[in-house]
Amino acid sequence: MWSVYTVIGYFLLALLIPVCWALGNAWRHARIARQLTCPALGAPADVGLDPWFAVRKHVSGANELRVLQCSRWPEHGDCAQECLAQIAPR
Repeated sequence: MWSVYTVIGYFLLALLIPVCWALGNAWRHARIARQLTCPALGAPADVGLDPWFAVRKHVSGANELRVLQCSRWPEHGDCAQECLAQIAPR
């Protein structure tokens, strides 16, 4: 009986490894702080993305990102986050 559980365990592990690898890549890509050009001001801004939001969207099949921190906030905190178009999609 233990051999059946071993085969099932290896099968589940073989399924989980690629899934975890893809989610890990999405998380690592989104956690890197970037310096982008603010479209509203035309000036550089240091932007930090939300990695957990990127992972949740990656699970649903979308490659969306969300700004978590910006050096132009709180003055321009209600921006439309158009600077995200400067980041190459994965």
